[in-house]
Amino acid sequence: MTGVVTGVAVLVATVLVVVVLFLLARDRARGHGPGEADANTDEVVAGLMAELRKWQAEAAHWKATALRLQRELDER
Repeated sequence: MTGVVTGVAVLVATVLVVVVLFLLARDRARGHGPGEADANTDEVVAGLMAELRKWQAEAAHWKATALRLQRELDER
């Protein structure tokens, strides 16, 4: 009988923890939906755009270098 009571107590405690976590998560997510900007969106987008500009500048540099080297080879 003690095992049954312990099992039920553990089950009730687990369900309570899950319900509390669900309610906390729902409360924290209130007002946030898919596609909506949050507090970090602008910072993340700015960082990604800066990285994109660096990669584009590097790609342009290596393209210009490749074209210059090809011209030098063609002149020989």
